Amino acid sequence: MTLWLVIVAVGLTLRPTLTSISPLLPQIRSATGMTYPVAALLTSLPVLAMGAGAFAAGGLTRRFGERRGVLLGLAALALACGVRFVADDTVTMIATALASGVGIAIVQALLPGVVKANYGAARMSAMMGLYSAALMGGGGLGAALSPWAASGAGDWRIGLGMWLPVVLAAALAWSRAPLSASPATGGARAAIAVESRPANEAVGERATSFADEAPSMLHLLCNHRAWTLAVYFGLINCTYTTMVAWLPPFYQQHGMSATRSGALLAGLTACQVVAALMLPWLARRNVDRRRWLTLALAATLAGLAGLACAPDLAPWAWVGGIGFGLGGTFSLGLVLALDHHTQPRHAAALAAFMQGVGFCIAAIAPFAAGAVLAATGSFLPSWAGLIVVNMTLIALTWRFDPAGYAAALRLARDRRQARHQRA
Repeated sequence: MTLWLVIVAVGLTLRPTLTSISPLLPQIRSATGMTYPVAALLTSLPVLAMGAGAFAAGGLTRRFGERRGVLLGLAALALACGVRFVADDTVTMIATALASGVGIAIVQALLPGVVKANYGAARMSAMMGLYSAALMGGGGLGAALSPWAASGAGDWRIGLGMWLPVVLAAALAWSRAPLSASPATGGARAAIAVESRPANEAVGERATSFADEAPSMLHLLCNHRAWTLAVYFGLINCTYTTMVAWLPPFYQQHGMSATRSGALLAGLTACQVVAALMLPWLARRNVDRRRWLTLALAATLAGLAGLACAPDLAPWAWVGGIGFGLGGTFSLGLVLALDHHTQPRHAAALAAFMQGVGFCIAAIAPFAAGAVLAATGSFLPSWAGLIVVNMTLIALTWRFDPAGYAAALRLARDRRQARHQRA
């Protein structure tokens, strides 16, 4: 099987454990007695785990390599799906949410580096779009098929656990994936090549090799641009996590059935897939992604405005706009991080940091929306908050000028030294 097909197969497994929850939330709450804020943890905890787990990507790569690291993540996902077949209480459901989040975090942290290492600059943007589309497509399948399976079986647990064979099939495909030399392997081979060169050539080559090493977490923690990207990515995903957790319950308040509201969430993810494929392809000829990101954010903003002002007027239009915007901003957001470095390990480290902090931020949104719902009985304050967030994101987008990438990623120490030298 070719690598791009394997990446698609793995991407399809990374969202059903999240999107299968909300269409079935009334049944889950009825069976377990969860309150709205506790139910929100079924989405918030996986996203939080995704954020925290992303920071371990560098260590996992060094210890296990990309192949075994991704298999480890898929094993955690398989465990979560398997346990959901028999889950019948709040504690077990929360535990499966945490396990799935850890698994997703590991896979999401490692795959961008694999794409960067196995595809050239000309194809990297398109491949990230394909990976993002697969990831979102899996989310759509989870939202559409899980309530249908649960209804047919008469058991909500069947709808949640049905994704186990899909995860196992993806793990089998990944175990046989034709990976080229990984960033870590490439670095090792470079070091061997340096030792075999004459001394005068080896010194210069060692300097390049050291410069190509992935930055440490401490370096990224001290870098303003890394934090800007992380906050940007996190705020983008606040809308996604809130939609995944609460869009079906919102429309069920308006009289929709579980299967129809699940189909609405599936429609959102279908629009994500279209944008995730289309916008990176349209943006491939120019490293400046700002116009396309602005377009996507404007689509999200329009959809949220419709959801807040006239939810019953044209729900498919509002959800389509939100989905199109989220698909474009997610895929282009990953490309934006990878654009900042030509070296795969640097790019993967920055993408992992961005996802780590970003998903921790995004994990707050579903829980906050659940708390607001419990206090007010309304989703309107949450939709209004997301409108403000997306307006802020449009303003922030224009700070990402490609001409400033190199300067923006210098460490604070280097900038201080440069200012001292100029003085």
